[in-house]
Amino acid sequence: MGRQQPSTMPDRDMIRIVIVEPRTLAGLGIRGVLDGEDDMEVVAEVRSADDAIAMARDDAPDVFILDVELQEPETSAASQRLAHEAPGSGIVVVGREDDDASILGAVEIGAAGHVAAVAKPAELVAVIRQVADGEDPLRAEVIGRPDLIDRIMEGFRESTRHPDGPTTNPLTPRELDVLRLIAGGRRNREIGELFDVSEQTVKNHVSSILHKLGVPNRVRAVTFAARQGWLTLGDVETDADAEAHSGVTSAGTRAS
Repeated sequence: MGRQQPSTMPDRDMIRIVIVEPRTLAGLGIRGVLDGEDDMEVVAEVRSADDAIAMARDDAPDVFILDVELQEPETSAASQRLAHEAPGSGIVVVGREDDDASILGAVEIGAAGHVAAVAKPAELVAVIRQVADGEDPLRAEVIGRPDLIDRIMEGFRESTRHPDGPTTNPLTPRELDVLRLIAGGRRNREIGELFDVSEQTVKNHVSSILHKLGVPNRVRAVTFAARQGWLTLGDVETDADAEAHSGVTSAGTRAS
């Protein structure tokens, strides 16, 4: 079979990827798909989430691809630690035989994307690009699935009965501005353009937000901040608001 042709894509920086796959042959298959894409580079392949944590501390990639059994408690816990250790990296979970259980596991660890076990290579590539752009395609996967939403919300309600995050607002005015834009559905690149900063600077802000709030992903960050009253979901950033904030923070000084 000939080499896979790269998918059509916009101009962008190289997406650095680490594959977490305990099965050598399966890892070769994923790598073969990604090697056909001009904007993707597999920088490493490891056998467990624990192995990936060490990489996250040294030089976190843009995206981790997890093809692991999240129903195993130890693997799930290690995957959650990975999300906390590398808040600036996106996680894409590859489904197993029971995709519903896999989706729930992906939500639990804080993944931003999920690809079904029977997905085509192009679907994996598309999800990786979305996650690298700061999107959360996992949300779209559960839309129209009220059964999954109910199960996810019940688990979330249980976890919020005993919140362990900060009780006073630890975020800077600029971080709150970024979080409002995230709540409004903005991507990292769009936020960077509005604030006239690099996309990497936005990623750094997001990493700081997740670390300070002690949450694994953007959805949890928005929800936690709204629950604490630091962010009003009914009054998220509009285009006009964002333009107003792009030069001046709520403290009245231009932010870097």
